[in-house]
Amino acid sequence: MLHMSLLGEQAIIDDRAGSVQVRSSRAVALVAFLAVRAGSPQSRQRIAGLLWPDSTDAQALTNLRRELHHLRQVLGDEASLVVTPRDLCWRDTKTCRVDVRVFDDERKAAMAAAAAGDDDGIVVHAAAAMAAYRGELLPGVYEDWLLDARSQLERQCVELCDLVCAAQARTGDLSGAVQAARRRVQLQPLEEVGYRTLMELQADLGDRAGAVSTYHHCASVLEHELGVAPDPATRKVFQALMAQAHPAARSPAAANPRAGRPGLAVAPLVGRSAELSALQGVWRAALAGCRGLVLVRGGAGVGKTRLVAEMAEMAGLQGAVVATAQCFGAAGRLALAPVADWLRNDAVQSAAAALAPVWRAEVARLVPTGGRSTGSRATTDAWQRHRFFEGLARALIAVRRPLLLVLDNVQWCDQETMAFITLCLGLADDAQLLVAATVREEDLGENRELAGWIVRMRASGLLTEISVSPLEAADTARLAEAISGQRLPEAGTGLLHAATGGFPLYIIEAIRGATDPGGTPLPAGDLAAVLRKRLDQGTAAAREVAGLAAAAGANFTLDLLTEASDLDADAVVAAVDELWRRRIVREFRDGYDFSHDLLRAGCLPRGHHAGPGDRPPLQSGAGSRLRLHHPSDAP
Repeated sequence: MLHMSLLGEQAIIDDRAGSVQVRSSRAVALVAFLAVRAGSPQSRQRIAGLLWPDSTDAQALTNLRRELHHLRQVLGDEASLVVTPRDLCWRDTKTCRVDVRVFDDERKAAMAAAAAGDDDGIVVHAAAAMAAYRGELLPGVYEDWLLDARSQLERQCVELCDLVCAAQARTGDLSGAVQAARRRVQLQPLEEVGYRTLMELQADLGDRAGAVSTYHHCASVLEHELGVAPDPATRKVFQALMAQAHPAARSPAAANPRAGRPGLAVAPLVGRSAELSALQGVWRAALAGCRGLVLVRGGAGVGKTRLVAEMAEMAGLQGAVVATAQCFGAAGRLALAPVADWLRNDAVQSAAAALAPVWRAEVARLVPTGGRSTGSRATTDAWQRHRFFEGLARALIAVRRPLLLVLDNVQWCDQETMAFITLCLGLADDAQLLVAATVREEDLGENRELAGWIVRMRASGLLTEISVSPLEAADTARLAEAISGQRLPEAGTGLLHAATGGFPLYIIEAIRGATDPGGTPLPAGDLAAVLRKRLDQGTAAAREVAGLAAAAGANFTLDLLTEASDLDADAVVAAVDELWRRRIVREFRDGYDFSHDLLRAGCLPRGHHAGPGDRPPLQSGAGSRLRLHHPSDAP
């Protein structure tokens, strides 16, 4: 039996022979064009004109005949494709399964069940349709004929999410309704109605912490994508959530639902045109088949992550698969954890599912289906290491689309991940693959393994290095004005640049600290105070929770903080909400993390002794530069 995947990936799989390689993506596009119009004959002239709009009529028809020949070689004696001298048509058969057709059939069955008032039928058929919809139609392809069909399918899946969510809520399956609401948010992250529904369902389940996290995610997405705050209806739901807490634990926003986060506009990228141009050049080379590694170097807080994020956003808009991972200084981090994060990307998972069983088995050793990463246990057998790495690399390369792998804070990267990157780039050959990593310049001398790896990557010819320096005074002023919305006086500009050294993180923290309610003027010459000042302006509960979160390590959840704190659950939720509003913490995976590692270090309790992987408390150094104080430093 043939399985054709057009939603979320482009693949044709034969049960008897494994994955079928199609020599041209146009052949898959032809299947998609016909499948979304199944049962309706389409004239060859119309198909040729839509698929090759820039060619003459005669050339377009010649192109169609060529792709039709390729497709019939793949299909063999499969009867789904009906060919006549004038028309082409797709029809459903029992020997060929096309995910677009499965989605449409199950969607229609769900709508019929809804018309009949059959909630069980809605859930069964809508769930089957939603399972078939694994992503947008023909991802990475942007052509006029495709856009309307893609948009219609996505909207239909959103409507199914609403349908199944309401049905499960009526039958009392609130957990199932929450999952459907989450899927809706993933499909339409800019539509606030999905967030409101999810927040209300989470509250009904008694998961107020989850509901507050949903609001935080909603506000962050809207701020980043549109530069706006949630609308009054969404803020009203959030206000009701916070009002249920004990008054003493209430967030300041509960009394004033219009209150937003300070400095609403996302910090723009200022003074980095040369560095961004260099990154874009490396990315263009990757698109041309010159895979490689780009290492963005600079001091802590200089804006390395922000620069790479700008390139990643651009790549995503171009249809690339962007998979991100982050290294942490916390002790006990599993080997290959960043690689596992890359493999959890939806597009990578879909591509990996089409691999031969021997390679899927290797991927499952690190990222078991439906389970957690097995980490270092997967690499214990040294003789299998190369095959294991090759399986992971094949899963990434199998996306058959431009692929950008982002790795933040590589100074804390484990040796296994570095070895994997080397092997993966070696296997990728002419793949459209780029690994973009950031590294703290000041930590390179302390990490011999990393320094040696960088030397080897230079020798391979695959490494491009880009250094990022602090901003000049003029760019410091531009960034400060963008954050505050006000033009700074000349004297204030000089003070700000002198106090922050031109580091964007410190500029942003200083301006937001000064513009917070009750903010005080910028402290000159003491950047530890710049970062701690906004903490000190918070409530006692927020400061306590921040200290617990810093001690917890890289990634923490509300449940973890509640268990560790003497405060009740509502007080912890309100405290985290306050830290989020002050931009001290941000959403991260299924929990929270500090907005920057230096903020985490600044929240560690006084006198806290860092463990092997912890970052120690902040100290101010000479020349108004912030440095990390190590126990081994001379007194």
